Amino acid sequence: MNQALSTSTKLALGVTVLFGLLYLSFGLAWLAAPSTIAAALGASLLQGTGLTTQLGDSAAFFLCAGGFMLYGVFRRQPDYLMAGALMIGVVAPARLVAWQFHGAALTVEPMVVEILTFLAVFWASRALRSD
Repeated sequence: MNQALSTSTKLALGVTVLFGLLYLSFGLAWLAAPSTIAAALGASLLQGTGLTTQLGDSAAFFLCAGGFMLYGVFRRQPDYLMAGALMIGVVAPARLVAWQFHGAALTVEPMVVEILTFLAVFWASRALRSD
């Protein structure tokens, strides 16, 4: 753990920190300002128990994904990086299923961000393993 990291690994970890902070901020926003984050993500807030589920699940998802990324970077634990990468990476195919089978809108821009996040964090995990 005290071994010097290569420049490419440092870069990959730096990018991962930025993604981790982004998703962590999304999770906090679901708790602190749900109408703001919902609007930013193109969602509408549900009512009653649906709202409870929406806020709880969304906050947990983003807090855990961002937390796994940050924990993986700071503890140099590639498995935690992969947990965060997979949480975000599975969203894009799930969006395709929602679009193809359930009449949801095809949201390409968020899928690009999710795929880029997955690739960057996967890169960081692989880089840590090889250093």
